Amino acid sequence: MRRASARASEDHTAASRRRMYIFVIGAGTLLLLLTALTAGHSEPFQRLIGPLLVVLGLVDLWWLWTGRPLNVAEYAGYGVLAAATTVHIALLSWLTTVPSSYPDSGPYWTLVCVCAVGFLAFPRRLAWWLNLSLLGVCLALPWLAHGLYALYHPLAFLRLQCSVVIVTGLLGTLASLRAQVNEKGQAEKVLQALAFTDSLTNLPNRRAVYPAVAALLEAQERGVPGTLHLIDIDRFKRINDEHGHAVGDEVLIEVARLIAACDTLPGSVAPTVGRWGGEEFIVVMPGTDRALSRQRGQVLLDTFGYTPWPLSLTVSVSIGSSTVRPGDTFSSLLARADQALYQAKARGRNRIVLDGPLASSLALTGAG
Repeated sequence: MRRASARASEDHTAASRRRMYIFVIGAGTLLLLLTALTAGHSEPFQRLIGPLLVVLGLVDLWWLWTGRPLNVAEYAGYGVLAAATTVHIALLSWLTTVPSSYPDSGPYWTLVCVCAVGFLAFPRRLAWWLNLSLLGVCLALPWLAHGLYALYHPLAFLRLQCSVVIVTGLLGTLASLRAQVNEKGQAEKVLQALAFTDSLTNLPNRRAVYPAVAALLEAQERGVPGTLHLIDIDRFKRINDEHGHAVGDEVLIEVARLIAACDTLPGSVAPTVGRWGGEEFIVVMPGTDRALSRQRGQVLLDTFGYTPWPLSLTVSVSIGSSTVRPGDTFSSLLARADQALYQAKARGRNRIVLDGPLASSLALTGAG
């Protein structure tokens, strides 16, 4: 249950990132295409590299649109954009003509976008290492090349580079904070699941069943029937004494699986199944009257009769069932189920006994 919930959360996050990438890459590819078509001869990057990036952008869009692995698109996109940005800055650094205006800031803001992809795609530590390495190369290259790109407007160019560093640092900090919040949220979910889940059977524990019983009692006030089953494994102590606790645990796990998977009436409201304690289980069945409760219990008894058990053991259960009555509380409902379970044990086990005056006539035994 916990794994399924985590997987669903991850799938939702991946789908959101995929949609964002499709939008951003689509807009960027269109912009590159328009720029490449209108670029003059003074823009070698746009004339030579731009068309290649347009093709790669279209390939990336196809990859994302067809639902292919997201991490491949992220890693490839990061590598291509990082290389293209470095080449662009290198070309500008080695220009021999004097720029007539403010230094071209486009490649550096593209660099910020590349770093943002890195923070999204890679683990936190690796993202910082890759992005800082890329920043170091791209920031130092114009100065090492002694190009007019940097030296003609040194203060303006230094201000541009400082802005890029600040924005990238903010993006990385926000990404780290978000990752920490997500990790904390996941840890809280795990702790909550551990607090409300039986560690052996993975069924809800006693604490987790209480809300289901409260909902059952509230539904009765609206005229909706409901039933509670207490299920106890017959002679379980003998299994532990004769075969060991490891075999006993196997039996408990299989019993939990059968109770949780037993579907007697397709389309009916799904029950809440929990481990009540030891070898005892509880089933809360909303929308279930006495007759339906008896049918569900009988199917469960029959299922135990033909299930193969460890060491060819014969395992059966006794079931005490109580149906919600007007004015019931959790204690009164549970007390009647417990009394019915005691009667099922006293009458020979491997049977279901319903509460109330009709208990004698409605006692049923299993097939095994």
